[in-house]
Amino acid sequence: MPIYEYRCRGCQHTFEQILLSKEKRVSCPKCRSRAVDKQLSVFSSPASESDKGASAGGCACNPQTCGCH
Repeated sequence: MPIYEYRCRGCQHTFEQILLSKEKRVSCPKCRSRAVDKQLSVFSSPASESDKGASAGGCACNPQTCGCH
């Protein structure tokens, strides 16, 4: 099941929504507005032991040189 991220144009609330069908209309859970924008999702996955020297995750750095890990 795909999970999409949205931002409401009315109240600026960001939220995730699981969509079972592309035809489903999405509305903000906070203010119920249907004026929402799909956000670019950024994700990462843990590095394996063989990737220790290579770039890990989705931020183009490795755990030894980056503050985001």
